[in-house]
Amino acid sequence: LLEFKGKGKGKCVITDVPIELLKDYACEQADMVLRLKSALSEQIQTLGMENLLHDVEFPLVEVLADMEKTGVKLNETVLNDYKLVLSEQLQHLEKEIYTLAGTEFNISSPVQVGEVLFERLKIDEKVKKTKSGRYSTSEDVLQSLKGKNPIVEKILNVRGLRKLLSTYVEALPQLINSRTGRIHTTYNQAVTATGRLSSTNPNMQNIPV
Repeated sequence: LLEFKGKGKGKCVITDVPIELLKDYACEQADMVLRLKSALSEQIQTLGMENLLHDVEFPLVEVLADMEKTGVKLNETVLNDYKLVLSEQLQHLEKEIYTLAGTEFNISSPVQVGEVLFERLKIDEKVKKTKSGRYSTSEDVLQSLKGKNPIVEKILNVRGLRKLLSTYVEALPQLINSRTGRIHTTYNQAVTATGRLSSTNPNMQNIPV
């Protein structure tokens, strides 16, 4: 009935669906779950997983639902202060990079970074090129070149700081629910192959220290 297309921020989510469509979708989902019950029950018994299901997985559903409803409190003041610190560090690094390069360029542009490193500074004549014939400036490539020129490590540091800013420090406060003042993620109980939990919208499990 419905297709939830797209990825990341552009992905259509269930809360965006009109209620008239959503009721049919919900009924279809409930019907399919009921049809699966007998088939899955047989598999669970065959694998001897009844205790795991009833003593661990089912009780965990209530715990995760409570965690999702409670949400995660953010200290916005600390994040805003940290944003200023990171911004200052970025500006300082960018000036150092321009000095080492002898020119200003767009550090976010892989093409321009490649031209500076491999044509202007010539730090490696055997560097890999992409299928389009451009210089590769991927994380792996730059990590392998760190000892050849200090500009490389500074570019890696800039990428790391910008990742912190855009993915966490600037993005997370925007996800705070205006009614509760907290972030409400979704914990996925049966998604990963290893059996561990995963967290989506947003992912609260991959935030670096």
